[in-house]
Amino acid sequence: MKKADIDKIRKYGRRTILETVRSEDEGSDVRYQIVQYTLPVFHGADALAIEFDNNGSYIYSAVYTNPRRHFQPVYQVAQRLIDAYFAKRGLDSALVLGCAGCTIPRFLVLHYPHSRVVGVEYSRQFVDIAKRFFMNAQMRERFELICADGFEYVRENAHKRRFGLVYTDIYAADMIHPDVYTQEFVSQVYDLLDEGGLAVINSFRVPIEQIRGFAQSIGSPFGAVYIIEQYRKYFIVLAKTRDNAVLERFERRLPRYAQIDLRQIR
Repeated sequence: MKKADIDKIRKYGRRTILETVRSEDEGSDVRYQIVQYTLPVFHGADALAIEFDNNGSYIYSAVYTNPRRHFQPVYQVAQRLIDAYFAKRGLDSALVLGCAGCTIPRFLVLHYPHSRVVGVEYSRQFVDIAKRFFMNAQMRERFELICADGFEYVRENAHKRRFGLVYTDIYAADMIHPDVYTQEFVSQVYDLLDEGGLAVINSFRVPIEQIRGFAQSIGSPFGAVYIIEQYRKYFIVLAKTRDNAVLERFERRLPRYAQIDLRQIR
């Protein structure tokens, strides 16, 4: 969220800075603010946000603090497509690569009451912030947050662990990490998934031509490949199933604002 948008939000409610920390990266001028909001824009519910400030501000990660609010304010389309796929059978286990304020892990823990979620976050600062501000009692029970390199974790566990969902949200600075778009990484993600599982790759700010080219080139034996769009924000969705009933139900349950840009059924 840009600074101008945050300024508009400030007019309509209370905004309290709980803590400010500077990036530990050498030579970085970035600072992070952990901010508490009580605002109409969040439908009357309190929210916590990490604001990223580097010659301007935007919300890096945000969660509703009310445990009854499962769907979180960031990446709505990702949450809706996950729900469209798992609504009928539920979700028992998930791996989230790149966590920041734990928006997606929080949604998974609250929305799927029997789920166990593993989160891998490279930044020790974000792990510390998440554990102190963003993890409620339910998350402490069923969410394991690991400080590690997400690519190394995937490589080391590809033939050891299985998950129903793998969600990838790995950034390098303010862009999606380029190593996400490699055949090696996608093949390892395939090996991490249960049969019938789903992989979701956040492709925020990546040009659609690049996303299409990569999605069309994927060689791992996923049963279906989609690009799903919301307001020029894209997600690559990989289904480890060839069950047409599952895929058709998934497509029917997608919200109207989630547009399918690419659909490949194999």
